[in-house]
Amino acid sequence: MTTIIIGSILCAVMILFYLLSLDKISDIYIGETQKTVYSLKKSFLANTVDNLIAMIDHRREARAKAMEKFVNRTAIAIDLKMGLADAEFKEFLISFFRDNPDYSFMPVIVWDTKGDKVIYDSQNLAGSTWESTLEQVVPGLCAYKVLTHGEKNILFGVSKTYMEELIKTEIADIIRNSTFEGNTYIWVNEILNYEGGPDYAIRRVHPNLLETEGTYLSTEMRDIKGNQPYLTELEGIKKDGELYFEYYFKELNSEKVSLKLTYAKLYKDYDWVIAMGVYQDDIQAYINETNEKSQSLASRLTLLLVLLFVAILILSFFLMVLIEKRHYRKSRKLLESEMNQDPLTKAGNRRSGTQELNAAFKEYQASGYSPGIMIYDLDSFKSINDQYGHSVGDLVLIEVVKAISGMIRSSDKIIRWGGDEFVVIFYGLQEKNALVFGERILDKVSDLKILAAEGEEIGITLSIGFSFFKETDEDFAEVLKRADQALYLSKSKGRNQVNIIL
Repeated sequence: MTTIIIGSILCAVMILFYLLSLDKISDIYIGETQKTVYSLKKSFLANTVDNLIAMIDHRREARAKAMEKFVNRTAIAIDLKMGLADAEFKEFLISFFRDNPDYSFMPVIVWDTKGDKVIYDSQNLAGSTWESTLEQVVPGLCAYKVLTHGEKNILFGVSKTYMEELIKTEIADIIRNSTFEGNTYIWVNEILNYEGGPDYAIRRVHPNLLETEGTYLSTEMRDIKGNQPYLTELEGIKKDGELYFEYYFKELNSEKVSLKLTYAKLYKDYDWVIAMGVYQDDIQAYINETNEKSQSLASRLTLLLVLLFVAILILSFFLMVLIEKRHYRKSRKLLESEMNQDPLTKAGNRRSGTQELNAAFKEYQASGYSPGIMIYDLDSFKSINDQYGHSVGDLVLIEVVKAISGMIRSSDKIIRWGGDEFVVIFYGLQEKNALVFGERILDKVSDLKILAAEGEEIGITLSIGFSFFKETDEDFAEVLKRADQALYLSKSKGRNQVNIIL
């Protein structure tokens, strides 16, 4: 009887000790889970904003090349008429630019050197002399040509302002049409006065408040708790160029106001503050779900331990600790996996791709063996989106990734670099086989037929660029530049082609 009582007391003490220890472990687990989720969400916000900025830079570079080609083609068309007499050439030239809507956006100046005066000025930009005209106009052009015919000088080109406005419009449309999990979205404010105050900035893009785009902002604005988010943002941008901060704001498609964690970064070329946020309620919901699963498991194990002997109870305590650790590692691994995957196509995202390319480059430096680096994008993808809608465009991206995934090894990596541009890393591909394999990919994708509205089939083609690491490369960015140049070579030759630049 005494033994039973002593045993019962010992059991009760051990159970109580276990329960207290379990509570302590649970508190530690909850705290670590919260830190991990918070850290991963911050990384997600920063990486998404960085990806958008990289997309802007890429589009500016591509657009500048396109404008330069456009100006060169225009010069060739004019050069074909250089044999005309002076009067005929003048009439042709003015009619060519004035009556052709394709050139309505171009600044064009025709100068009579004999009379030292302007005889045609499409945008009223000319100065008092030809030399002053060049000094005033040329710095504002992203691409231009200066031609001479007899006693006439001709200047035409594309203004930087025009090109940048095209890019800003494209990026704004991409932001408005982008979707993310939960209530997350990207928005853009343009700073007009870095000193702050009323009308210091203008709201350029805001998917949650489309009707407020174009309105002016003030650093004196406050949220429901009295915080001054715009003032905080401006001070952080001026100090470090980027920052994380919190404030209260209305949730997406809702009147509910919640605490929001935001990452903002300055894109100085446009004076754009590009920001993305996630509501604390969304973070807490994930944490609560994880903790509920953990507590449910702990309760079942606790009930079992009550029915077992003291030795089994002690063993179960250590087992529980081990399970909690494994559960924590599994949850972290799942979160990291989601952060490294493009949610639409299930290819790797730019964040994971950057890590993979960096690792591949380091392996190349150590072994001297380079994988094949391929960049592809869809030909006329914007036209598909415009004609059939973004849902069909998304389906096209998904099906192309599936088709290519079926042709490559499990060790090879497909990465969505941005928009419809993808990077593929082929481990084991030799230079001599790159073009042949690229042609196989083109054939495979060309065989795809995507059903659009009313049963219409959409044919798909790609343009592909290949390259490999070189001894002179300082980092993986240089092989991407060569692959990108090969891609644009494929585009310029008529698309649905593969080229390689080594």
